[in-house]
Amino acid sequence: MKVYTDIDKVKAEWDKFNVSDFIHSSFLEIFYINHPNIKHLFVINKDIRLYANIFPLRFDKTVSYLRNKRLGLFVKFLKFDVLYLTNSFITNIPAFASKNKINLDKFLSVLQYNYTLLVLPDFVFNNITNEKNKFCKIEVEGDMVLEIHNKWCDLDSYISDFRKKYRKKIKKFLNSSSEIEIRSMNANDLVFYSDNIKDLFSQVINGSKFSGPLFNTDSFLSLIKKDTFKVYGYFINNDLIAFSSEMHQDKILYSYYVGFDKSLNKTFSIYPRILLETINNAILLKMDKIVFGRTANEFKSNFGAKPIKSYVYVKLKNRYLSILLNPILKRLTIKKWVKRSPFKNTQKTINKPT
Repeated sequence: MKVYTDIDKVKAEWDKFNVSDFIHSSFLEIFYINHPNIKHLFVINKDIRLYANIFPLRFDKTVSYLRNKRLGLFVKFLKFDVLYLTNSFITNIPAFASKNKINLDKFLSVLQYNYTLLVLPDFVFNNITNEKNKFCKIEVEGDMVLEIHNKWCDLDSYISDFRKKYRKKIKKFLNSSSEIEIRSMNANDLVFYSDNIKDLFSQVINGSKFSGPLFNTDSFLSLIKKDTFKVYGYFINNDLIAFSSEMHQDKILYSYYVGFDKSLNKTFSIYPRILLETINNAILLKMDKIVFGRTANEFKSNFGAKPIKSYVYVKLKNRYLSILLNPILKRLTIKKWVKRSPFKNTQKTINKPT
């Protein structure tokens, strides 16, 4: 097993393995080139291809996940070098392909780069051979997923399945956003509106509860060259007020990076319109489901999306630091939220962490 940080040294061998589009070297290279401030790891042998990152992370935003807010005064000042065993910019899609279970100890023994905290998403943790009781299990906000029904042929047929209360709400969103022009953005658009895109993205990401390394929106220029990736612009009088991005594979549409003008969001229902456009695109593309990601869970449930439980498994490299911090890490918990049931013949429930 070998670990490289230079993608040019693995390109020749990397794609000879059975890799998906999201692990192909041409896809990973986009993140490699546009994010030089973090370490990109390419793990390779005859049985495995695994992409991972090492990046600095402050825990100041984790305070909202603690039941005991006094502990937050301590946690908020922590800063770790995180070894994250997947693509930290696309956290809910596996960035590995392996014929057998991954020998984590072997990987760590050949790794020559320092880290403080090892983080494994659940889909990686379930594919390792090592002692699993040494990890601390933490529930994180789950992906919100909408199953696309075969009978939906357009947005109207989707809306017709809603209960009256929610159908009225959706139509209100559509009416208040009727002035918005939506179009697919090409390379010229992305260059021309580059600064606007950065600003709109910052407005969203700065308000998030938790985030890893900052995604560079200049990556869109390369990503849209992929047939499976699209960026959409939302315009009023030719002014860009929002953008959304989507990618799809194996009948699944992934809704990813979005940005919007928060000062205009309420007036023009920008974010609800983004969700509705994504749903419409999935219907027209005859997708099986949409994965919306982990933010705004309660709001997305108004559109029929349901949560999928997700976990990460963490392990501090330093044994003494582990003894000190594991009790705090175990206290991190997702917040309760109201799970809406907008479709006919369903009941409203409370989504609780377990």
